[in-house]
Amino acid sequence: MSSVKASLTVTLKADDVVVAEVEDPALWQQVLTAINSGSSKFAGQDQPLILPANNSAFDNSASAMSGNGAFIGQFATQLGVEVPVVVGACAPTVDGTFMHLDPHCWEVMKRQLPARGILAVAPLAVPATLLALWFAKANLGIPTQAQAKTVLGTISVNDPNASRSIENTVWLQRRSGGQIVINPAQISQAVKLAKCFCSKDWSSWKGTQA
Repeated sequence: MSSVKASLTVTLKADDVVVAEVEDPALWQQVLTAINSGSSKFAGQDQPLILPANNSAFDNSASAMSGNGAFIGQFATQLGVEVPVVVGACAPTVDGTFMHLDPHCWEVMKRQLPARGILAVAPLAVPATLLALWFAKANLGIPTQAQAKTVLGTISVNDPNASRSIENTVWLQRRSGGQIVINPAQISQAVKLAKCFCSKDWSSWKGTQA
């Protein structure tokens, strides 16, 4: 009789939404051991669970989803994309730098959009828009220009005309103290930009802005 080898899969979920999956027997065994022992550490060892190497999607998802899965789900719903898409593109969190941009999403944007003209998007407009939308969903208050610059720096990009970038972006508004909010009359544009960036698909942006 031939034996059937089971596929051991670790699944990360936010409520009923699957954020990431990885087939790794070693990790599966680690998680099972931790569950059975009621601890986040291995039996007889001091180190916490170790995610498999070279699996950045799972690692980023686990980090980003910690403690704020419901907010990420709401954020993804607003943008009209799946949770893993949002997590992969900007890894929103409720602390630290609040986001880490995916350089691949940035590369696609720069490749598909012109540097100048009606379709162009100023560098700081991207993290500022994402932060403003995320802060609203996660009840984090109002982001600042400085925070947006920090997020932009996660992909080693700088905007030398940061203030002008915000002022020239019609869906963003500056407030005192360097705070940035979404223009209520242009929120659909803010959502569209965030969706295009996260999904790496700028066809809708180019179709309606021309």
